[in-house]
Amino acid sequence: MAEEKKTRGDREELERLAYEYQILQERYKLLAQNLELLTLARNELSTLKETLEGLKSMEKEEVEVLVPIGGGSFLKGVIKDKSHAIVSVGAGYAVEKSVEDATAYVEERIKEYEEAIKRTEEALKGLEAQLQSLAAKAQSISRPAQSQQ
Repeated sequence: MAEEKKTRGDREELERLAYEYQILQERYKLLAQNLELLTLARNELSTLKETLEGLKSMEKEEVEVLVPIGGGSFLKGVIKDKSHAIVSVGAGYAVEKSVEDATAYVEERIKEYEEAIKRTEEALKGLEAQLQSLAAKAQSISRPAQSQQ
């Protein structure tokens, strides 16, 4: 009878651990997706920064560019003012800045994304450790039960 109680308690503990494991796995998936989005956004900003820096070094007054119009299609265009850029500042707003100010603004945004990426990676490592700990607990509970059968 005491053995039956212990087995039932082990089974309940295993169910609790399995539930907790599933919850942590879902959090891990969400954080991993978030990390991917943060990385994509940071990479996009890095490309923007390179473009702005490249624009400063061009000597021609008017520079020909390809302007995306959707569906993988482009029109040829000309940049008439290389000294200013219109930069998104969030919430659907954009402001005109000098290329130097735009570059500095983008650099700050890149730093913010890099910090968020670092925090997310640390959180993922923490969740991974928790998942491993839960798996080890479940294994230690189920081992004695398996050896008794």
